Parts: sequence; C-alpha cells; structure tokens
Amino acid sequence: MKRPVRTTLVYGLISALAVMPAAWLFAGPIGWPMAFKLALWMDLFFYTVLLARWGGKSLIAIVFPMALLLGTALWPGVYSGFFFLGLGVFSWIRSGICFSGTPVRAVAAEIITVAGGAGLVALLGPGSTVTWSIGIWLFFLVQALYFFIVPATDPSDTVRTVEDSFELAHREAQRVLDEGMAG
Repeated sequence: MKRPVRTTLVYGLISALAVMPAAWLFAGPIGWPMAFKLALWMDLFFYTVLLARWGGKSLIAIVFPMALLLGTALWPGVYSGFFFLGLGVFSWIRSGICFSGTPVRAVAAEIITVAGGAGLVALLGPGSTVTWSIGIWLFFLVQALYFFIVPATDPSDTVRTVEDSFELAHREAQRVLDEGMAG
C-alpha cells in the first residue's frame, strides 16, 4: 500500500475519533455550530499540511485557502456554505497546489473522490455524533482513492532520477575523454 493511501486511511480513522470530542471541548465557550465548524477546519488544516509535505510544497501555499475557510468557519449562521467551501478548498489545495502535475486526471479524481465522499456523508445523513464520526471516516476512506487515480510523486524518486541523469552524463563525458585521448 502506498504511503499517502495508508496515511490517509489512518488519518481518517483518527479524525473520525477526534473531531467530535474536539467540537465538544470548544462548544462550551463558543456554541456547538461554530465549535463543530472549527473542529472540521482544524482537521482539514492538519490534513492539508500532510498534503503539502507529500507534494513538496511550502506551507505558505496553503495559508490563503485555509484562512478563507477559517473566515467562513467563524462567520455565524453560515453552515452549508462552510461545507461546500471546505470541499472546494480541499480540492484546490490537493489538485491545484499540492499535486498539480496532471490536470485532467486531477479534475477527474477530484470529481470522483470529493463528490463520492460528500455523497456518502450526505447519504448517511449524519445527525448524531456517531453518524458524524462514521461520515468523517467514510469521507477519508473515499479520499484515499485519489492517490490511486493520481499517484503522488515520491521525493526520493526525483532524487534517483537526478542522480541517474548525472551518472549518465558523467559516463558519457568519460567516454568522450577516453576516445579523445585514444585518437
């Protein structure tokens, strides 16, 4: 199993177990709706940090989209807009910032995974803490499919490619020098 897939599955399980208790902790001082939105925002923030690291991008690249989503999370009375903007920001960061190498595949992968994940959550109809936890787990379960559709590049692969091309150039230069001295 590839590292981003495995980590997404584990992160999804941790998220399913941690988001609701985090929302309960925040609910006392700020109220349940905003606490739940902030808990989801924090969950998405930590996952986008992982995405940025996997994509080899600076964390600065995710600041604007996440600040935009935080503003929506803090805006009172905005609930469905927060969820839809969250899905958009998630797609923007994943396919537009972190893994922007294959645009057609990325768009197809985003449509399949984001719509599929959101559709499963909506189909589940979360209303209690248990169903929200299951919905979060299902969402991340579907998100793991993204890395099967659009494979993440391993930074060690690019290093190997650079080393291989350097070695090839070195051998070619050595061959040219050897032929020059023999002739």
